[in-house]
Parts: sequence; structure tokens; C-alpha cells
Amino acid sequence: MSSHPWYILGAGSIGCLWAATLHLATGCSPVMIVRNREHYINKKTDNTAVLTLTHLDKTETRHPVSVMTADEITTPIHQLIVCTKAGDALTAMNSIRPVLAKHGNVLLLQNGMGSQEAVAKAFPTQNIWIGSTTDGAWIREPLHVHHAGQGLTEIGCFNHQSATEFLCQFQGFPLKMTASKDIKNVLWQKLAVNCAINGLTALFDCQNGALLDNDKKSLMDELTDEFVHVSNTLGRTTPESLHEKVYEVCRLTAANHSSTCMDARLQRRTELAFINGYLIRVAEKEGLTLPAHQQLMDRLSQKGVRW
Repeated sequence: MSSHPWYILGAGSIGCLWAATLHLATGCSPVMIVRNREHYINKKTDNTAVLTLTHLDKTETRHPVSVMTADEITTPIHQLIVCTKAGDALTAMNSIRPVLAKHGNVLLLQNGMGSQEAVAKAFPTQNIWIGSTTDGAWIREPLHVHHAGQGLTEIGCFNHQSATEFLCQFQGFPLKMTASKDIKNVLWQKLAVNCAINGLTALFDCQNGALLDNDKKSLMDELTDEFVHVSNTLGRTTPESLHEKVYEVCRLTAANHSSTCMDARLQRRTELAFINGYLIRVAEKEGLTLPAHQQLMDRLSQKGVRW
């Protein structure tokens, strides 16, 4: 692992999962950068807090972390993991721009597509790494995260720089990680599944498995058909059995609520602008219309779901 301390932007489920795992792997306490420190810690003169991780086997471990706001940081940040929502990533990065070390490593862990390109363009002197993770996690309460499903985090770089050297510092890391030679394709494949599932779970306020019901499944099929059409127009690779892949994800995560569903339920802004919204914008540039996606977004707006 790097000799520089790790900083994590965002204290949501993935941010807390990575913070706890970094402490497990290194024995060093990461710094969690948050908007409102008092939401996570009551002591005004001490930044230290304890993060609780509930593991897959239901055991619990506790991990010391530092909780700070962006304006409290005075030392250069060389190692950063950005775990905010996609729509907040660029703003959050700008909040710590003065203390970001030139050529420092920044790992982006956002859903959807679009936010990664915006950050990479705005921070050309940093090493921007992009991750796509299938680890499942949820927050029970502030600084208490449940690891709900073992997944894989694929990491790459838009300029095709090899991620192998970057990943060497994670040897022995409890979370599964691998280098990707084409991270844009990895993100595209994940986008295909998210476009079919996430928005519908928010619309119907349901678990993933409920989308296999006939009426909801037909809507999911329409969204998938449109994704395949856009993908073929762009000449992108799409699994031949994308419909079956979407069904399989619904079956394997049948009891789960998507992050989009939970955001909508809690009246938080969702990441749909970087999921279905992103696909609509890409399609428009190609002169394509996506009636099923547009209707979904319209119905979500009528329901009061924000993105």
C-alpha cells in the first residue's frame, strides 16, 4: 500500500466499505471527507470516529477513521477515492482542489456514465482512475455499513494507461479487484443493466426481483431493446443475451433494493441523469429517440423522483 494516507470523499455505503477495508488491510486510519462533520461526530475538537463494518458472515469489526470537511484539510492529498453520487463528484472534487497533489492518484467509484469524463477533463494533472464495482453494501446508520454481497471492482483509465501498477498497492486487499484494459466498455456493460433495472425499481418502489413480474418485465424488456439499439448504432459491444443477463441480475439480487430505489424512497436526488438520462443524451446525438426511456423518466418526474 502507499505510504501516503488515504482520503475518501463521501461517507455513503461504498465510501464506508472502502474506509473499513483500507483500515483492515493497512492498519492505518483513512480520512473521510464529508459535507457536515456533525452528522457523523459530535465532538467539536476531535475528528476521530469509529466506523462499524458488518461483514458477509454477520460478524462486526470497528475501525477508527478521521472525519473532516474539505476546508479543514491543510496537507496535500496524494491518494483519494471518490465515493459520492455521480452528480456530486465534480463539485466534491472542486471543493478539495487546492489540496490535491499534482499527479496524485484519484479513484472514481460512481454509478452510470458521464461524471467520470467530467472529472477527468477538469483535473488533467491528476492520475484519474475509474472503477466499476459490483460489491453490495448498505448503510444501517451513519458510519455503520453492511457488506451485503461480494463483488468485483474493475479499475482502468480512459487514456488506456495500465492500472496494474496502481493495483499493486492493493495486494492482499480483502475486496476483489482487477485491472481493466477497456474500462469504458466495462462501464457500458454495467450501464446496460442499470438502465433496465434501477429506474423501474424507483418507479414501483420495489425489490429487484419484483421486476420479473409480467407487467414490469415487459417494461424492462422495452428498456433493454432500446439500449441494444443504441449500442448497435454506436458499434459498441453488447452481450447477445443482454435480456437474460438482466433477468439473472434480478434473480440474483431479488431481495435487494437498488440504490436508486432507496434514494427515491428517502427523497434524495438519484443518479438517473447518469444512467437512463445519459443514454437518452447519447441517443439524441445519433438522431435516435428512446420512447420507453423517455416515458420512464417522465413517469418518475410525475412521481416526484429527482435526478
